[in-house]
Amino acid sequence: MKTKGFPRASAQLPRRGHVLVTITVVDENGFTSQYETVEAPVGALRDGVAAIHLAAADAAAESRSA
Repeated sequence: MKTKGFPRASAQLPRRGHVLVTITVVDENGFTSQYETVEAPVGALRDGVAAIHLAAADAAAESRSA
């Protein structure tokens, strides 16, 4: 039995230990900015996501206390 694979979003594949990242940002006014896909090391991606998560948690705590 053959399983159906997922379609590829891009023909390009990242090098070992790297990921392809596309960032889409939506601001408070609903404007959307999409940045070009870049190849980044997995560790840098994890650090960046962790920093964004911590900043978001801090901002949420500040808005609750205000």
